[in-house]
Amino acid sequence: MRVFYTQKLENLLDKMELADWRQRLREPLTYNEQALSDNWKYCALGERIRREGKDLERVKDLSPEAIKLGFDFANAVKRRDSTAALEILEQIEKLPSIWRQDP
Repeated sequence: MRVFYTQKLENLLDKMELADWRQRLREPLTYNEQALSDNWKYCALGERIRREGKDLERVKDLSPEAIKLGFDFANAVKRRDSTAALEILEQIEKLPSIWRQDP
């Protein structure tokens, strides 16, 4: 039973899409999106954090790749570059984990 549940959970995570931000990027970016992208809990990474059912206490809890992509995403939104932001969003979706793996 446990194996079935784990495979089901993995399948759900594989299909994870950051739909909220994907929709926002289809519209012209405004100051509202710029303000949201400055806060890690509300940027594209924040949407993934919520979908995974966790909470971000410190940015250092994220993997270096996730931190870099979060920073790049915020900069693309500030520049109102929807194309670049969408590409970064897709990279965030493809990360196997956004969390730092401490030894």
